[in-house]
Amino acid sequence: MPEMKVRRKIGRSILLMIVLATALIGCSNKEEASGNQEGQAGSDSNGEVSIMMHFDGLEFPKKDNEVEKAIEEYTDTKLDISAAPGATVAEKLPAVVASGDMPDIIGSSWFREPYMINAFRGDVFWEIGPYLDQFPNLSSIDPIIYKNISIDGKIYGLPRVRPIARDVYIYRKDWLDNLGMKEPKTVDEFYDMLDAFTNKDPDQNGKDDTYGMAVEGQGLINRFAPLFGAPNGWGEENGKFFHAATTKEYLDGLDFFKKLYDDKLITQDFAVIERSQWEEAFSTGKAGVWPDTSNAVVRMYNRIKETNPNVELGVFSLLEGPQGKRVPAGSGHNGIFVFPKSSVKTEKELLDLLGFFEKLQEEPMHTLFEWGIEGRHYELVDGKPVPIEGSDLHNEVILPYQLPLGIVPAEVNALKGELTPLETKEIEIPKENEPFAIHNPAVNLISDTQAEKGSQLNMIIEDANTKYIMGEIDAVEWKEQIKNWRSSGGDQIAEEYAKEYKK
Repeated sequence: MPEMKVRRKIGRSILLMIVLATALIGCSNKEEASGNQEGQAGSDSNGEVSIMMHFDGLEFPKKDNEVEKAIEEYTDTKLDISAAPGATVAEKLPAVVASGDMPDIIGSSWFREPYMINAFRGDVFWEIGPYLDQFPNLSSIDPIIYKNISIDGKIYGLPRVRPIARDVYIYRKDWLDNLGMKEPKTVDEFYDMLDAFTNKDPDQNGKDDTYGMAVEGQGLINRFAPLFGAPNGWGEENGKFFHAATTKEYLDGLDFFKKLYDDKLITQDFAVIERSQWEEAFSTGKAGVWPDTSNAVVRMYNRIKETNPNVELGVFSLLEGPQGKRVPAGSGHNGIFVFPKSSVKTEKELLDLLGFFEKLQEEPMHTLFEWGIEGRHYELVDGKPVPIEGSDLHNEVILPYQLPLGIVPAEVNALKGELTPLETKEIEIPKENEPFAIHNPAVNLISDTQAEKGSQLNMIIEDANTKYIMGEIDAVEWKEQIKNWRSSGGDQIAEEYAKEYKK
């Protein structure tokens, strides 16, 4: 852990040097354009701003709806938003980038794909790092997050910020209370909780119809491995990189996963279950624990409460493992916004668009994203927002605007309402996790082999894990599969990461 802290400090220093260096390079240009952040976004085109982004709701709101008008009025723009499901955007984006006929702003979660890397290196998009110090809200984002989205040490986009360490376990607190048990603090207590949820009739209906934890795929190994002491994805030592799966601690985490499976404390068809089934297992009272991210806590509670008004949920994250409290860190973002030079032709236009995002981080816009329209989605009571019962904040505001268009999480600057204990937990847990977060040192590094063969190579490890958990192969055979992964390209990725890291 001391070495991790040293590397983290070095990483911050490197990023600051990068930003300072690029700022000096662009200094003369920025002096020429200074003071423009208060201008209209896209003012060279009458304030029109075209945006392509993904949207994970059912149907994007119609043009000129009340929420979009409020955004346009506050930012002095006219928005032209093209929103589609993530899979659709991912499919269309390569052709859009190749054509050169792009909107002013593109929201992309696929910015590390080879075609995007080539576009960044080919000067297709603006490098925005030298301009960030003109925008207080945008420049206040954690330097680690900017480092994580950088390409070749340069910042080309604005991150959709998410907490860095937001993995949680959401559980049925009413079940735990029925059993007279306390929230687990250690790995062993966590096992005991799942065992009790499976074997001790936690819902007190006299039936053997519950189990410990709903599991989808192998995502939990990415939690268990660091908990047992493995790196988070990749490890680095003296400039050399190694994958977590090549460590003893990774196998220890896999053994814990296998024990939960063997003892029937988790979903037995975890390898093929769909996300909707995974959520349903928890929401309908079959499973007592649901592992997800902190922002899902209140959403899941509201979902269950519709059919079970007496439900009580709890949430925790940190567990004491063999090497103390450890939680995997994420990248701190959910994609980035980039600015094509083919449509954003001048430095002034870029500054106007950055100014647009800067204004979206101010209190009126954060309050809009968090609470919606006053009188439609909430009312002010003693100066605090109170939701209007029956309003559809989720589909009218959160899904179409807050999540895909937001930069800094809306609760940061929004008006504060009365928070329930669960809502408070949802905000506090990621902050509590940060000191124990294990970062992936390869998160911002580029490997050609990873780009070309990464998905196939990952399948070697995933298939081996599934077969091992289900008892189809033993530890010796599992290790042979990891050797196969290394010889098929894994070692090459490690070498390429080391070369990039040295730069």
